[in-house]
Amino acid sequence: MKTIYDLIYEKAKPFLDTRQNDIHVPGAYEVCRRLLAYYPEADPEVVLPAILLHDVGWKFVPEEKQLDTFGPTAHDRDSLRVHELEGARVAKEILESLGYEEKKTEEIVAIIAGHDSRRDALSVNDALVKDGDRLFRYTRAGADLDCARFGRTLDVHIADLESNLDIWFFTSAAKDLAREALEELRQRSLSV
Repeated sequence: MKTIYDLIYEKAKPFLDTRQNDIHVPGAYEVCRRLLAYYPEADPEVVLPAILLHDVGWKFVPEEKQLDTFGPTAHDRDSLRVHELEGARVAKEILESLGYEEKKTEEIVAIIAGHDSRRDALSVNDALVKDGDRLFRYTRAGADLDCARFGRTLDVHIADLESNLDIWFFTSAAKDLAREALEELRQRSLSV
């Protein structure tokens, strides 16, 4: 039997066939599931749909502009906002089509509308979504994607992740998981 999260993901899939979000979103979802275990006060019925839907708005940013909006050479803040605002719009449509609870839908939409551009977290739920999104970069799949995207070595990627660890994350659990993942990436780098 399909869960509500399966249904949300199915509706999100047509919007995830850009920027390799078909890999990023499921990976970030798994990271958020791990983070939720550390924060019982967080609401999985907000965090999990938000992470599944957080990047649907990239579908509305031309692919040739996408690499200008994130990563080490990011400079296109307007397109970044397009992905957030269009993502919030699409997320609302998807959740409403599934009859998702209105109050939770409103919180999910608010999270998505600023998940990359907003510096502060609105709530623990928002913090976990932001952390899950960024923590994916520390996974093997995330490192592989970013190294290929930005044409850099794993060692350069590891150094970048390490320098941002205390800046990017809101929760102590995310920082701990990032440190563990960095160690795994370092071991992988040594064995290559």
